[in-house]
Amino acid sequence: MIHSRQFGASAAALACFALASSARAGIPVTVTVTGTVDYNQISAPPLGDANAGDVATLTFLLDSDDFVNSASFPTRGYRIVQSSFTLTMGAATIGLKNPFPAGQTPYFAIRNNDPSVDGFLVSTNYEFPTGVPLNQNGGFGAFIENFYVTYVGSTLPSLDILDALGTYDFTGLTVFNWTVDDGPFNPVGVTFAQIEIACGPFDTAFYCQGKANSQGCTPTLSTDAGMPSLSGGPWNVTASNLLNNKFGALVYSFAPDNAPFQGGTLCVQMPVTRMGTLSSGGNPPPPDCSGVMVLDITTVLSASIAPTFLYVQAYARDPGDAFGTSLSNAAEILVCP
Repeated sequence: MIHSRQFGASAAALACFALASSARAGIPVTVTVTGTVDYNQISAPPLGDANAGDVATLTFLLDSDDFVNSASFPTRGYRIVQSSFTLTMGAATIGLKNPFPAGQTPYFAIRNNDPSVDGFLVSTNYEFPTGVPLNQNGGFGAFIENFYVTYVGSTLPSLDILDALGTYDFTGLTVFNWTVDDGPFNPVGVTFAQIEIACGPFDTAFYCQGKANSQGCTPTLSTDAGMPSLSGGPWNVTASNLLNNKFGALVYSFAPDNAPFQGGTLCVQMPVTRMGTLSSGGNPPPPDCSGVMVLDITTVLSASIAPTFLYVQAYARDPGDAFGTSLSNAAEILVCP
């Protein structure tokens, strides 16, 4: 097994208030199942475009906080984001039935020690593998994507999807089923290879209003593309438009805020953690706005941190300011292991 006061009328200020006031959803999670088409007896496209030997990929998104627990079995069903569900087999690509049948929900369910095996299933029933309807009809109504795998022993530590992050192949596998069903028949069979459960994706979101410094510039945050992975190498947060040759820091917390602070706005909720002391550099005197602070946050965060959202803001010295401080806007960042 391979195993996230003071209110101005500006759009930025309103965005800060909205982020600080709303409840953050859970961690986004991507599930990707891969295999190879074994046989295909469907002739009509799009499913009819798949051929034996084609690579098959099933992928969809979840929210780690959006789930239902079974009252009878050690299973938990995570609601699949319907628009994200894609089954690709060679030239064939198809999504879920649209509109999805009323009263039904597509789930990615986890089984934990039920009674001595663990596993995953894609189903409209988070207790049993009934599959999910696809957006093409067969002889018995919508074709059904039916996927489930079972592993012996204690493969999973819990029903928490974040505890299940990793890649699962044939190690410990006892049962797998990956078919496209038409009533009692299975016109498509796929040989399972692996299932990957990964943190993300998430694009950094910028919010809140920076405070103009004594040179009339507003410090601004930017970041590298994508998400920081603590096992994936450097990932920089950059604060620009700072006064030159001043000391400052990036600070973070685990929740946003929008609170009046030293003539500006504190965009991260107390208590905050300071990520070292940085120099803005830039041009030699006199003062201007050429200062920049850059920090690879993978070097200051614990390698054991669980997937989480961080809220980051830059703070720097400004002797010409009434409070002696300069503040940037803020960034919402998803950090993954």
